[in-house]
Amino acid sequence: MKFWPTTPTSQHMRCIGVAVLLLTLSAPALGSPFTMGVSSALPDAQNAQQNPALAGAMEQTEVMAAPSISIQNTFLLRYPDSGTIEKPLGIMGDLTSFIPAFIYKINPRLGVGITEIAPPLKIKQVITGVPIVLLHSTQLIDIEANVTLHGAFGGVVGYRFSDYLSLGAKFNYRSVLIDADVVPAGGGEPLAKQHMDVTTTTLMAGILLEPIPNRLRLGLSTIVFGSNTSATSVESAFVAQQNASDGSGKSTTTAAATFSQFIAGGAFLLSPRRYIAADLDYKATSPTAKEFSMVDFKEKPIDGYARLDFRMTAEWAISRTTSVVGGFAMENSSKGAGRRGTDDDPGKSGFGSGDVIQIYTGQATLLPAQSFMGGVKLYFLNDPKKEPDTKRKTHPHAQEKLKPEKEASEKTNPTGWIVGVGLGYRKATLGIDSSGELPGAYEQTRIYLPLEFTRRF
Repeated sequence: MKFWPTTPTSQHMRCIGVAVLLLTLSAPALGSPFTMGVSSALPDAQNAQQNPALAGAMEQTEVMAAPSISIQNTFLLRYPDSGTIEKPLGIMGDLTSFIPAFIYKINPRLGVGITEIAPPLKIKQVITGVPIVLLHSTQLIDIEANVTLHGAFGGVVGYRFSDYLSLGAKFNYRSVLIDADVVPAGGGEPLAKQHMDVTTTTLMAGILLEPIPNRLRLGLSTIVFGSNTSATSVESAFVAQQNASDGSGKSTTTAAATFSQFIAGGAFLLSPRRYIAADLDYKATSPTAKEFSMVDFKEKPIDGYARLDFRMTAEWAISRTTSVVGGFAMENSSKGAGRRGTDDDPGKSGFGSGDVIQIYTGQATLLPAQSFMGGVKLYFLNDPKKEPDTKRKTHPHAQEKLKPEKEASEKTNPTGWIVGVGLGYRKATLGIDSSGELPGAYEQTRIYLPLEFTRRF
């Protein structure tokens, strides 16, 4: 989820420091990269983080991690006053994907899990050689940040009311303190000193419908409510130049959004390991949202758009232990090019320096983009066939047929390990002409290994 950008009470509150917040408070990843993020109607521990109703629909307790590792991850950009700048990005994808998802089945209908838990923790980040535009001039900067995580926790609960209906909810809380210096590349006096104390809260709800049990599933989840509160102070010579002040200031801001994101989709199954599934992911925008532009150090309305992404995945079992999988994703941008302001028109803040810093630090990726993935899943599971129940044989109704739902459960409920490995490709390009706020050309290419490790018990 992304909260609505907030409106500062004074211009000097933002400048360079707005980007530092974005380095550490990126939106949570979607479902497994092994399924291209399709998460609305495929019950597993990872997808239950995006549709909590799946925690109820799952048949077993499950621990799952779905990270991705880059083979190649390159970002290219060019501004009008510079040549092409190329920077290899990190080999890791979203670091939060390395955190295992866990769902515990209290009984066949009720599932609960921990989505996030972290004690107080201090982290030092150093990001070097980031090209940004300040006052229409390209500069290379280094960012030295000390991040203190006060604490984080979250949980998910899902309940299966019947073969046809499951509901769920998820809650997350995080509090972070950030102190950062933005300095010229290679050292020197800080261009800005930033202090931010940020608290985020999110409440999500989900539903899973099964019009045809074990054949057709339809899922929907939404951010019911999200809030972001930040207390900020900044010191910068640029602020002093623009505002005829001492270059320092403080501000406290709060942003809140309701029903800001919907993920809807479905899955058609021939069997538990032969299916096709797809999602539509909608993120709303706010017509009143504003941010402080680092291009001309003015507060402007954001050139924002509602965003709709499409994701699809499929799995086909080729043996008792092996399946082939594949997927496709089309992601769109929620921010436009923006435009320069005039004396009568403040213009609009578009894709710019803050977005570039997020990409350089691995907290965001360039949009719009298309992705493809293929791979295999290996099932190291016990034999799903149950041993005969000798006690039932002595019962007068020993030959009574099992109920369909129990019969299906016994056939699809093996325990053990599932391991997946694949190969993915993602290409994103963006070009902004002279009519945009920050003209430039951008390209990001990523070749990666999506991985998936699941333990069922």
